[in-house]
Amino acid sequence: MKIVKRLLLALLILIVLLVGSAIALPFLFKDKLTALAKEEINKNVQAKVDFQGVDLSLLRSFPNFSLELQDYSVAGVNDFEGIQLASGKSVGFTLDLMSVISSTRPVEVKSVRLVEPNIHVVVLPDGRANYDIALPADETADTTAAEADYSNVLIQLQEYSVSNGNLIYDDRSIDVYADARNINHQGSGDFTINIYDLDTYTEVGALTVQQSGITYLKDAHATLSAIFNIEQAASKYNLKDNELMINDLQLTADGFVQLAGDDINMELAFSSPQNDFKNFLSMIPNAYIEGYEDVKADGKFTLSGEVKGTYNGDREEYPGFRIESSISDGNVQYPGLPLGIRNINTQVNVNSPSSDFDDLAVDVPRFAFTVGQNAFQGSFALRTPISDPDVKATANGIINLKELAQAFPMEGLQELSGIIKADLKADTRLSYIEQEQYERVNMDGRLQVNQVNYQSEGLPPVQIKEMQMAFTPQHVALNNFQAQLGKSDITAQGTIDNILAYFSPEKTMKGNIRVTSNYFLADEWLPEEETASAPAPAPAATAGETEIFDRFDFTMDAAIQELVYGVYTIRNGVARGNMTPNRLTVTQLSGQIGDSDFNASGLILNVFDYLFEDGVLGGNIKMNSRLMNLNQFMEEEEGAAPTTAEGEAYSVIPVPPNIDMTVDANIGKLVYTNMELDDVNGQLIIAEQAIVLDNVKARGLGGAMALSGSYDTKDVENPSFRFKYDLQQLNFRQAFSTFNTFQQLAPIGNYITGTFNSTMIIDGKLGSDLMPKLESINAEGFLETLNGLITGFAPAQAIGQKLNIDYLKNNINIANSRNWFTIKNGTLALQEYDAKVKDIAMKIGGTYNITNKMNLDIKAQIPRKLLEQNAIGAAASSGFGLLQKEASKLGLNIQQGEFVNVLINLTGDIQKPQVGLKLLGMDGESSAGAAAKDQVKAEAQKAIDEGKQVVKETANKAVDSLKTVAAQEAEKARKELEKKAKEEAQKALGNVVDSTAQKKADDLLKDATKEGADKIKDNLDKWNPFGKKKKDGG
Repeated sequence: MKIVKRLLLALLILIVLLVGSAIALPFLFKDKLTALAKEEINKNVQAKVDFQGVDLSLLRSFPNFSLELQDYSVAGVNDFEGIQLASGKSVGFTLDLMSVISSTRPVEVKSVRLVEPNIHVVVLPDGRANYDIALPADETADTTAAEADYSNVLIQLQEYSVSNGNLIYDDRSIDVYADARNINHQGSGDFTINIYDLDTYTEVGALTVQQSGITYLKDAHATLSAIFNIEQAASKYNLKDNELMINDLQLTADGFVQLAGDDINMELAFSSPQNDFKNFLSMIPNAYIEGYEDVKADGKFTLSGEVKGTYNGDREEYPGFRIESSISDGNVQYPGLPLGIRNINTQVNVNSPSSDFDDLAVDVPRFAFTVGQNAFQGSFALRTPISDPDVKATANGIINLKELAQAFPMEGLQELSGIIKADLKADTRLSYIEQEQYERVNMDGRLQVNQVNYQSEGLPPVQIKEMQMAFTPQHVALNNFQAQLGKSDITAQGTIDNILAYFSPEKTMKGNIRVTSNYFLADEWLPEEETASAPAPAPAATAGETEIFDRFDFTMDAAIQELVYGVYTIRNGVARGNMTPNRLTVTQLSGQIGDSDFNASGLILNVFDYLFEDGVLGGNIKMNSRLMNLNQFMEEEEGAAPTTAEGEAYSVIPVPPNIDMTVDANIGKLVYTNMELDDVNGQLIIAEQAIVLDNVKARGLGGAMALSGSYDTKDVENPSFRFKYDLQQLNFRQAFSTFNTFQQLAPIGNYITGTFNSTMIIDGKLGSDLMPKLESINAEGFLETLNGLITGFAPAQAIGQKLNIDYLKNNINIANSRNWFTIKNGTLALQEYDAKVKDIAMKIGGTYNITNKMNLDIKAQIPRKLLEQNAIGAAASSGFGLLQKEASKLGLNIQQGEFVNVLINLTGDIQKPQVGLKLLGMDGESSAGAAAKDQVKAEAQKAIDEGKQVVKETANKAVDSLKTVAAQEAEKARKELEKKAKEEAQKALGNVVDSTAQKKADDLLKDATKEGADKIKDNLDKWNPFGKKKKDGG
C-alpha cells in the first residue's frame, strides 16, 4: 500500500512539474525568442519590420513550442517608401521544443500561420520588386555564404495556412494588376524529405484581374484544390490532381515548373473539361450576377492551351504559348430583361511559338452575335505585330445600344441608347502606309455613331450627338465629332495617318486633331481629392490604358471659350503644339483668368511619365502677360485672421514634387496682395518643391526693384524663404504700407515721406497664412534715404518735448542718410550712423524688436544758444533747465561751451516712448574766457602729450578713467598760471579732456561701425539665390 501511495505521489509531482514547465517555459524563453526573431528578421531584410507583441505558449501546440508575432508590419524603403509590403493581425510559428531549449541546435520551424494578412506586391517597370527585401550575401553580417544568414533557423514545415487574407499584385513590368480579397489557404506536406506531395486548398472571395487596361475578371469567386509533387533537390514542382473553379468555369492543368538558376523552365497544358457556354459566360465581368443559376444560356464552349519553354526576364526570354477557344450557337437570356443575345459564334486562335513576339499570330476567323433585330459580325487576323503589323479585318453591322442595355446587365447603368453602324475592311501592312504605297493598301469603310446617350451612377451624362470616321488608304479621318459631356460641349476633327501602329508597341501613331469647346467643366471629370495615408503606385491598368498615349506624334489645335477648373475660370483658351512620346512642344498656350492674361510657349518634357509613372516633369517655358493678378490663385484660409492690408489671409501653396522646370516671365503689371508692380521680368525655376526667382526686375512703389531668392515647401508645415532685394528710389509710404514685414520690423517707415534706396538679404519661416514668422527672420542690409521727412513719430516728439526743441517734434529732414542694419530672430539692430537735424549733429544706433520694444541711443551735439533761446518760459524739468541741473551735479558750467553733448536713450513702446537724457560734456568756446582758455589749452596739450601713452592704454577701458589721468598731468601746468585765470583754466581743461576722450571713443565707434558695415556689404555681395556658397573666384 505504501508503494502505491508513493507511486501516486511521484506521479502527482511529475504532473505538477510538467504543467508548471508548460506554463513557465514560455516565460523563461520569451526574451530569447523575441530577440532571436527581431535579430533574424532585421539583419536579413531591406525593410522596416515591426510587431507590437509576442505571444509564447507551450500548451497550444504541446509538445511543440508556439511563437506568435502580433500586429506586424513590413514597410518598404527607398523606391518603395510609403508602400506596406505586409501587415496583419498575427503570424504564428510552431517550433520544435528541444531546438528552442538547446543552445547548439538551430530553431526548427514546423508550421506557419498567417491570420488576416494584407500583402501588397509591387513590381516596377524595370523589374524591381518590393518583395525583394533580402540583403545581398555580401551585406549580411558575420557570414561567408548567403546560407549562413539563416544558420540559426531550420525550416522543417509540415503545414501552413492563411486565414482571411488580402493580396494586391501590381506588376507594371507586364501591365498586370490583380486584387484578391478574403483569401483562405492551407497546405500540408512533409517538407523534411526530398520528394513529397504538397496538398493545398485555396479559396478567394473576390478576384479581379486586369491587364493593359482590360478587366478580365471582376470580383470573381475562385477555388483551387491542387496537389503538387515537389522535388526539392531539383527545384521542380509537378502538378498532380488539381481543379480550378472561377465562378462556374472549371479548369484543369498538367505539367511542371522548374527553377534552374535564373531560368524558370515550364511545360504546362490546360483545358476546360466542361463545354457549356453558360460556364464560360460566368467569367465575363458583370455577367455573373446574383441568381446566375436563373440565367438561361445554351451553346457550346471549348478552351485549351499550353505554355512551354523558359522564362528569364534578364535575357528577355519567354516561353512559347498557344490558346484555342470557340463558342458555337450561343444564346443567353437574363431574368428581368426583355431581350437576349442570340447566335453568338466565335473562334479565337493565338499562337506564339518563341520568345520573339514578332512571331505571334492572332486569328479570329469569325465573331458574330445578334441583339434584338440587329446582327453584327466581323473577323480579325494579325501577323508580325512588332516589326510591321500585317492586319486583315472586317466589321459589319448595327448595334442598337438601347437594345443591348435590354439584353445584358450593366452595373450602375441608368441610361444607354444610340446607334453604332460599321461597314469597313482592311487588308494591309503598316509599311505600305508609311512608304505611301497606297496602291497596295486595301482600307475602306465608315464607322458612324449617332445620338448616343449614356448615364451611369457617379458620372455626368454623356451624349455623343454624332461621330463619323472614314477609313481610306491614306489615313483614318475623324470628319465630325460632336458631344455633350455633362455640362461640357466638345467638337473635334482630325486624322490618324498610320492607325496600324496601334498594334505595335515599337511604333508611333501620327496624326493631327483640332478640338473646340464653348464651355468645359473640368471638375466633372477629375476625381475628388482623397486624404491618403501612404502613397502607392497606381494599378497597372492605369499604365496600360495610357500606354498608347506614349506612342503618338500628334499636332494639336484646341480652343476653349470657357474652361472651369475649381475656383478658376479660363476664358478664350488656346493650345497649339505637337505632342510626341513624353515631349510636348507648345507654340501657343494662352487664355485669361479673371483680369489676368497669359501667353506661353516652349517645351514640356515627361508629361505622361509625370502623370502616370511618378516621373519628373521638366521643360522650359516663356510666358508673357499684360496683367497677372496672383491674388486670384492664392488659397484663402478659412477662419484665418486678416494679415494683409486688405484683411485677407492666405494659406500655404505647396510646390508640387517631381517638377524641374524653368519659366522665363515677362509681365506688364503684376498684382500680389496689395502690391502692384510694372514691367516684371525674370526667371522662375521650379525644382525640388521650391520656386527660385532669379534676377527678377520690376518697377513699382514709386521706384525700381530687383529680386532674387526662393520659396521652399519641402517641409509644407514650415515653408521657408530667402531673398535678396535691391530697391531703388522707392516711396517710403507706399513701400511700408505694402510690405507687412517692413511695417512690423521698422514701423518708423510709416511716418516718413520721401524716397529711399535699399539692399537687403532676408530669410525666415512662413506661417500657415503665408506670412513670415517675424521671430524667425534674419536679415542684413542698408537703407539710404534720398529725401525724407519724419512726421508724427512719437519718439521724435518725445525727444523734442524733453529738450524743448520744437523742430524735433515734426517734419524732421533725414535726406542723404545711410543706415546699416541687421535683423536676427526678429530683432532689428541699427548700426550707429551719423545724422544731422538742422544744427543738431547726431549719432544714432540701437535695437527694435517685434514686441514693439526699442532701445535706441542718440548722441546729440546741440548748440547751447538753441537751448537758451527755448528756455524762456519753459519748465525746469525740460530743455535748458534740465541740462543745467545735470551739469551742476557733474560740476560743469554749460554756459562755457558752444555745444552741449547729450546722450538720449529711447526705450519702451514705440507709441509710448520713454526718454532718458545724460549730459556728456560741452564743445566750442565762450567769449568770456577765450584768451585764458587758449593759454591753458597750450599747457594742457603739452602735459597730455607727455602722458599720451597712459591715456592711450586707458581710453579703451573707460572714458572716466581717461579724464582722471589727463587731469593729473594737467594740474602741474595750472599751478604756474595766474591765480585770476585758475578757475577759468580748470573749466577749460575739463572741456578739453572731455572732448579728447570723447573723440577717442568716437574714433573707436567709427571703426567698429565701419567694420560692421563692411561685413554686411560683403554678405550682400556673396549672396546667391540658390543658397550655395560661391567658389573662390566665382
